[in-house]
Amino acid sequence: MFNNRILLKLEEDGFITPDDKVEELLKNLTKSSYLYALKLLFENLQNEFSSQVLENSLEGLVDTSFKHYSKESVARLELHLRILVTVLERICFSPIVLSKELRDKVYNSLAKFAEIHRKTTQVIEIGLDNNFRTNFNQFNQQNNDQIAIKKRNYNIDFLLIHLRDTLHSLRDDARNYTKN
Repeated sequence: MFNNRILLKLEEDGFITPDDKVEELLKNLTKSSYLYALKLLFENLQNEFSSQVLENSLEGLVDTSFKHYSKESVARLELHLRILVTVLERICFSPIVLSKELRDKVYNSLAKFAEIHRKTTQVIEIGLDNNFRTNFNQFNQQNNDQIAIKKRNYNIDFLLIHLRDTLHSLRDDARNYTKN
């Protein structure tokens, strides 16, 4: 087990099984430290999770509760999406069939996450404009070719595409019954 402070505290508080720890961590997904602990739990292949905990995790992670946009939001969004990928991959390699409603809910959340990413990127670019571009031209020369500084987290772009593709490969109850 990793020596993560939050995971150790959970064990001290009586949350022994991976399922118990995940259920407790899902209660506060706005804290990056909780997200990181959740990531460690899901990425440890020695941990086994019940199908109910995987479903609850998926339900909790598709909640797009980003109420503000800042440079800190970028890191939190990337971590959030990485955990969502890991949970979906766990579901993919387990004998779980998602309901069509849950699969659609996850799929629809991807557009919301993309919108959060777009708005966060805009905030960062505006911040760069305010901090680094001035109208003062030291040599009184006109500079008409403004160089736009693009700050974008391409990991998030990749994770969104990967999530979409993983969702397309998942079984759901509608696909399962129509093939039989």
